[in-house]
Amino acid sequence: MRICLVAGPSESGKTTLIERLLPALARRGVAVATVKHHRGPVEVDRPGKDTWRHRRAGARATFFVTEREIAAFWDRPADLSPADLVRLCPPDVDLLLVEGFKGLTGFPRVEVVRQGVHRRFEPTDEVLCVATDIEGFAASCPVFALDDAEGLAEFLVGRLW
Repeated sequence: MRICLVAGPSESGKTTLIERLLPALARRGVAVATVKHHRGPVEVDRPGKDTWRHRRAGARATFFVTEREIAAFWDRPADLSPADLVRLCPPDVDLLLVEGFKGLTGFPRVEVVRQGVHRRFEPTDEVLCVATDIEGFAASCPVFALDDAEGLAEFLVGRLW
């Protein structure tokens, strides 16, 4: 399974880009799983609910299963990497797209650069390309329009496989 980060500052358009990229990759036969990393605490498992009560009573992991979905809750290891999440993916997944994990190194990435959302773009060997809404943006790697999901999908398939 391949792993690719989608990196950029908050509100730069990472989620929207991934939303557009998923169907474009699917049209190319690529099965994708996604990770959304959030820096701060979020209460997903609501206090007082059964799964929350199971965890508080000592369960190492709790699975919430419905007719259509499975949600899992357990404590995150401090040194978690996207590579650790690969084993949790369904076996038919080809690509794990990871949104977030700012500052993480060791994985190829798409850097999102958006006008008015300030963060200095620093090219590295891990940056495969840039997706941006800035006309004429210059970089030492390929540059795609932020809304060019088809072009970006074609590029990623060619680079990652």
